[in-house]
Amino acid sequence: MINNLPEINLDKIAYFDNAVFYCIDASSNRIPVGIINGVTLMKENIMEFSLTHFPVLEQSWNVFAGELHFYKKGLSFNMNVHGTAWFVNKDDLKVQFRALHIENFGQPEIKPYSFQESLVDFFSNTSLFFKKMLVTGF
Repeated sequence: MINNLPEINLDKIAYFDNAVFYCIDASSNRIPVGIINGVTLMKENIMEFSLTHFPVLEQSWNVFAGELHFYKKGLSFNMNVHGTAWFVNKDDLKVQFRALHIENFGQPEIKPYSFQESLVDFFSNTSLFFKKMLVTGF
């Protein structure tokens, strides 16, 4: 029997500007930490980001479970990434997060090809070019 694990594809993160980060405490409660801006993708399904604060928990953790919820108004999809997080630098609250499981909701909208829209774009861009040539005298 072949065990096929689902692939972890973090390419869609580029669509999002921010995410909500949650940590999971010892009682399996999901605690919101804050909104994350500027998630950096690293090798081997690892992301790095900085926090503004971290909640006080029962114990000080070096490694803990966490979730990142990516969303953006106007997009037809969002992502929830589950994984393990750890502090790279506790003073700066810099965290690295290894993605273990991804939930995708919805699909990115793919605009269907339209010949008419292509012609409209071409002629509007061409007319702008000629207008600039007439104004600048080039």
